Amino acid sequence: MTLPELRLRSARAKSDLEAMMGRLPGEHDVTFKLEGPCRVVKPDTSPLCVYLPGALRNEMAGAYDVLHMLKDERTDNRGDASGTARAKRGDQKRTRSSLISSAVIGAVDPGGIYHFCRLTSWTGTHLPEWQSLQPLLQAIDNNLGHHVPNRWERQRQAILGVPSEWVVPGTIFTTVTVNNTYSTGVHADSGDYGPGFSTLAVSRRGDFEGGWFVFPKWRIGIDMQDGDLLLLDAHELHGNTVLRRPDGQPATAAELRSGAFERISVIAYLRSGMTKCGTWPEEEAKGRAYADTRMGVTS
Repeated sequence: MTLPELRLRSARAKSDLEAMMGRLPGEHDVTFKLEGPCRVVKPDTSPLCVYLPGALRNEMAGAYDVLHMLKDERTDNRGDASGTARAKRGDQKRTRSSLISSAVIGAVDPGGIYHFCRLTSWTGTHLPEWQSLQPLLQAIDNNLGHHVPNRWERQRQAILGVPSEWVVPGTIFTTVTVNNTYSTGVHADSGDYGPGFSTLAVSRRGDFEGGWFVFPKWRIGIDMQDGDLLLLDAHELHGNTVLRRPDGQPATAAELRSGAFERISVIAYLRSGMTKCGTWPEEEAKGRAYADTRMGVTS
């Protein structure tokens, strides 16, 4: 299928964008709303996104139960993407946001107190559930390869160097972020493989409005529905508008937590740091060595 193509001509002023960082965009920030299948190209001819409405309706339905159970995984470490104010806690040097429902699953590279590559804790303790998500992730991969083949091929070449235990079988992904029913502040992703391309799939339940995905620099907005897929350059600034009740009023925090309505976003990508990971035994050895060092054990 040949998609209609939208060619962008001009971008929003840099000073306007700087003022938006960490804040929720509004529908007034959208000049052009994508309503159907479409490819969007930046002035330099590189792809901004490909929108595929309903492309994953069956796969998202099959994965819903597992995606929904991830709602209880919460974090205060999403930075500008949290869409909430950040502050230091106690004597910590880093700032933290309000707790939001966001889970990272699959494999991750060293970071924080972890000095080795590993599966995330949820993944390691829920392997059957993790495996049940793989048909969805493989369908996302198939769409990416079909619609953005050049970026897909670059990512495929990069992931050839990643030990297979860290790769989602049948895909060019290592990692998935699952967000549940909160609007992300304006931010740009930084951990994914730059020459490749990112992906965003959405599952929806209940009667609500808003939550548009917005590229504020380009004034592009997408009201993603259940089963929709967006292939995107996640290094471009993006965020979501506020979620609203059917009467148009913003949903309260209590309503968002109640489960009366739900918007799950599934972001699958290759973490660039994973290209430096060793095999599972090699990374386990690094973990043991680091633990011994912390405990003052010498060989």
